[in-house]
Parts: sequence; structure tokens; C-alpha cells
Amino acid sequence: MNRLIVLVAILALVARFASAQPGSSNLDTGKELVAQLYKEHSGKSDPLQYPASKKRLPNYFYKPLLDLYLKDQEASKGEVGKIDFDLLYDAQDFEISDFNLVVLPNKKGSGYVAARFKNMGVDQEIIFALQRTKMGWRIADIQYKDGRSLWKILKG
Repeated sequence: MNRLIVLVAILALVARFASAQPGSSNLDTGKELVAQLYKEHSGKSDPLQYPASKKRLPNYFYKPLLDLYLKDQEASKGEVGKIDFDLLYDAQDFEISDFNLVVLPNKKGSGYVAARFKNMGVDQEIIFALQRTKMGWRIADIQYKDGRSLWKILKG
């Protein structure tokens, strides 16, 4: 009986550890999801770059936003499409400092995470609107300081 309890405890621990690995599609919080996207974006295998985005972005984007994003990338055929700036920094050029992610108040089933940072000394804030899905949290929209949003840009 004791062996069974120990075995169950070990399996639960292994399952929990495996679900927290980078690239996991079931991160516990929206903040973890956004943090992981920024981390991967700054690495060699940027999930925002086409064609890698076809495989990697489903781990981050809610399906309706993902479909619009991929449609724009496919239509642009390697050129600049509707998005002519870095989605995560709202800039073409950037020198980032004082980066911080903050969870904002939310309604059940949705959430908001603010990325706050300085770009070339200027305060910036980008809001990630999140949706809880069966696969975990996903980004449903990205809202920029001037009122634009990724959804509106891609839809328009």
C-alpha cells in the first residue's frame, strides 16, 4: 500500500514537472504564457517568424487570432504584411530595459497581462488579452498604447 502511494506521488510530481517545461501548451497562468512567448521571441527559434509560426504559435495564440496572423503571413510571401513592427514591443527598433509583466484584474475565463518596459528610455505598455481554452491560456489580442490592437490590424 505504501509503495502505491509513493508511486502515485512520484507520477504526480513528474506530470507536474513535465507540464511546466518551456514550450508547454498548458502553462498555469497567462503571465507564464506571455513570459514564455517573450523568452522564445528573443531566442533562435522565434515563434512569430513564418513558417515556424505555423507550428509554434498555436501554443500561444487563440485560434481566431492565430488564423488571422497566419493568413497575413502567408499572403505577404516573406515580405512585410499588415504588421510592420515587432508585435511584442510595438516598435521596429528597440532597446528594452526595466521589463516587467503584471497581471491585471480579469473576468472569469479571460485575463489580461501587461508588459511594461522602457524602449529607448520611453515608457511602454502592451496589454495581452487572454482567453482560457481547453489547452490552457491563449492570447486573444494584443492591445497597444495608441489604441491599436493586433486583432484590428489583421482584420482591417
